[in-house]
Amino acid sequence: MKIIEELKRRKVFRVMASYAVVVFVIMQLVEILFPIFNFPQWTQQFIVILLLLGFPVAAIFSWVFDKTPDGFIKTTKTKSSKPTIKNNQPFYFQKRNIVLVVGVLSGIILGRFGQNILPNNESINNKSIAVLPFENLSKDGEDEYFADGMTEDILTELSKIKDLLVISRTTIMKYKGTKKTIKEIGKELGVANILEGSIRLSGNRVRITGQLINALNDQHLWAEKYDRDIEDIFSVQDEVANAIANALRIELSDEEARMISTTQTESIEAYDYYIKGRTSSYFYEVQKNIEAIEFYKKAIEIDPQYSLPYAGISRVRMSQFTFQFMDQEFSSFALKEAEAFAKKAVMLGPNEAETNFALGFFYNATQQFDLAFTSFNKAIMLNPSHAHAHDEIGDVYLYSYGDFNNAISWYNKALQRDRELVPAKWFKAEILLRSGQIKKSLEQVEDAIIDHPNVTQFYGVKHSALMMSGRYKEAYDFILDKNNLYEKEGRSLIYYQMLGLSLLELGKTKEFTDLILKISKHKYSELTHQKKYLTLLSLFKAQKYKDVVDGFEALNNSTILTNNSGTRRVLSDVFYYWRARAFLEMGEYQNALNETFRFRPVNNQASVGYILDHYWPKKDYIKGLAYEGLEDEINARRSYQDFLSVWSNADNSLPEVVDAKQKLENLR
Repeated sequence: MKIIEELKRRKVFRVMASYAVVVFVIMQLVEILFPIFNFPQWTQQFIVILLLLGFPVAAIFSWVFDKTPDGFIKTTKTKSSKPTIKNNQPFYFQKRNIVLVVGVLSGIILGRFGQNILPNNESINNKSIAVLPFENLSKDGEDEYFADGMTEDILTELSKIKDLLVISRTTIMKYKGTKKTIKEIGKELGVANILEGSIRLSGNRVRITGQLINALNDQHLWAEKYDRDIEDIFSVQDEVANAIANALRIELSDEEARMISTTQTESIEAYDYYIKGRTSSYFYEVQKNIEAIEFYKKAIEIDPQYSLPYAGISRVRMSQFTFQFMDQEFSSFALKEAEAFAKKAVMLGPNEAETNFALGFFYNATQQFDLAFTSFNKAIMLNPSHAHAHDEIGDVYLYSYGDFNNAISWYNKALQRDRELVPAKWFKAEILLRSGQIKKSLEQVEDAIIDHPNVTQFYGVKHSALMMSGRYKEAYDFILDKNNLYEKEGRSLIYYQMLGLSLLELGKTKEFTDLILKISKHKYSELTHQKKYLTLLSLFKAQKYKDVVDGFEALNNSTILTNNSGTRRVLSDVFYYWRARAFLEMGEYQNALNETFRFRPVNNQASVGYILDHYWPKKDYIKGLAYEGLEDEINARRSYQDFLSVWSNADNSLPEVVDAKQKLENLR
């Protein structure tokens, strides 16, 4: 044990403990401060190596030298004849131990809270990129579509790299012509890298410049200029994708390299028509949809084996089917053509994300959820950054399973890739509303309205949220001047329904009567539910409950025009709800209870603006009221508990929540 005693005498253990504490504190500071100053990763590694090498140096130094009041002197080989003065203080009062403890605590505090005190970029994925809209330097302003198309296609090529998170087109297009700095854009988008560039067309020649910039420190990672014939545009896209992967030190798999090098067409003319069609389709307007299909068909005429225009036609036809469904002859034609072109697209381009997405889009809209799920998953496998495919899988979880948690998870994945993706924002807000979380839903939808002032679906969610929370006057004032937006989309009947609901609650009888007359003049009023639905609700207000019961049963048995069978099931549940309410008012509790068993078994549909489905969870509340009327306290209690379980996150101020809790208390 002499060696141990000698190490103690020469204070080697004390020095090594002190050194370890100092190293610990330094490493915490390095971890916090180096990223702030954008020091390269190797500098942190260098510091670690340096500090580790210092351990043996410090040990040797402490063995050889001793610290005295006269400075450092060489340690003698034998013990000094001078008596050692023993420190009789408790160990926790000894100065050296206090210093060590303070050092350790300082390091722990820095490690735990330091990164919260100072700004950091830890949450930003280093393998993430946004491709800003390429600047059009051509003399002909009409070539703008070509620059935008080039931007999107480079973005698409990059999206085939599974290790790279690529922000989608919808989000980056809002930065077209922006004056914001690269750092500002990177921070807003949550990406580490930005690709910007320009394109100039001149006859059969094209000049493309691009530069890749680290958004965290403005460091230029790569830059290149390409002067090529226009026919070489596809090889330029491939070269850019490969160069960026190399600059970001991403090793491409053989499959990724093959996918990037694969070209869907050799015809620059067909490609030109395709990107014109794609640009037109993004407007989601009736005339622009027609224009898009014309461009796509011209591309197919030039190159019948070009798969992407087929996928484009399918998606436009599905858009027409959804929003022009009241024209039954046309919507039937649109649906058939959407299916045919989607299947043709997949046949020609089985390994293209867009073709598989188009087929999945058709399957999802036609309630073929298992097939839709398979198609969307393949699209994501081929393009991991495909935001819309992630969104549509969220729809599958919502429509097929009523799985709100998984649906929101997929919507969040979609929004990570495209922060401006309207359907994901809209359905997230609707799910919150259907869960009784009115305040959270309002917060989300109000932000969405600022970003998307012309998207009527957000107005429908907000109106429903205000109505559910009893803010009837506010709901009326909000929706009153939105008629033009709905008329432009051919959805004025949905607007009339919202306005009518507000008028009923505010007791504006004359205005309500005038509105019913206006609805009666609409060419589709007898094929849809709005006129009869509002009229029956007015009868409920007038306490004509027998008429309400009979009227809603007749309405449910009638032919009602909707965009799909799922929406029709939602409407049926709404009708059952009001029949049950009317039976309760008449004291017919068994009949009220019977209505609740007619509801669909799973809360698995979105009604796409026809009527906000917040009625399905309330069936259990209605059951509780019916069982109470039947003096069945056990089932009444169970039903109220089921209701509060379904609406476990609902706002406590909602009338049904307040009443159910009170009734449970009374039934104890």
